[in-house]
Amino acid sequence: MLKIDLHIHTLLGGDSAIRPDEVVARARQVGLDAVCITEHHAYDLSAPFVQIATRENFPIFRGLEYRAEEGHLLIYGVPAGRGDLLPGLPMQTVVDWVNRRGGAAVPAHPYQEGMVSRALGDRILGLKGIAAIEILNGSVRSDKNERAQWAARQMGLPGIGGSDAHGIQALGNAYTCFEDAFQTESELAQALRAGRYTVQGSSADQRSPTIDLSGQAASSPRFP
Repeated sequence: MLKIDLHIHTLLGGDSAIRPDEVVARARQVGLDAVCITEHHAYDLSAPFVQIATRENFPIFRGLEYRAEEGHLLIYGVPAGRGDLLPGLPMQTVVDWVNRRGGAAVPAHPYQEGMVSRALGDRILGLKGIAAIEILNGSVRSDKNERAQWAARQMGLPGIGGSDAHGIQALGNAYTCFEDAFQTESELAQALRAGRYTVQGSSADQRSPTIDLSGQAASSPRFP
């Protein structure tokens, strides 16, 4: 099993207190097998992690978090930058763009409110071609994660977990457990589409495991 925190921000993205050189030590401390850095809007921002991964002999994947018109989207397996995707495009347009290039698109914290752009919310149900939904975000309240878990069930999609860490102590609070090993970002995207993984960790307001091995809420409410 490969345990990866799929949603991490650092100083390189301009909105986090995490120094790049402290990521690996923290990841090892909390028992992760790898991490994925998802700076906002541009894949190139995380380029220094290529050297860090080699120096520390620790797997570090890179993706990005894109701000679409309706909310935030995690992109894996495609080295997209601001020149490829202008901020604020419709989410379906971006999902289609990612899929044409062999990547995996995953709506992030779809029910989190108070973001720069409004929450995606139930509009997620109309999206086509997303690989998964972030159903356990370690920086989001449990009721918002439970709603994301409900959406994943409604759509028949797998769910991923990530800490959405902006401070070093949050790294690893939520993560994804893959059944199969892989080494490249392209293989990560393939694994996300394959759906052979579960989530572990906790929400921001509930620092004890609340997710069972199926990747669904152990006792989530039934939403209308």
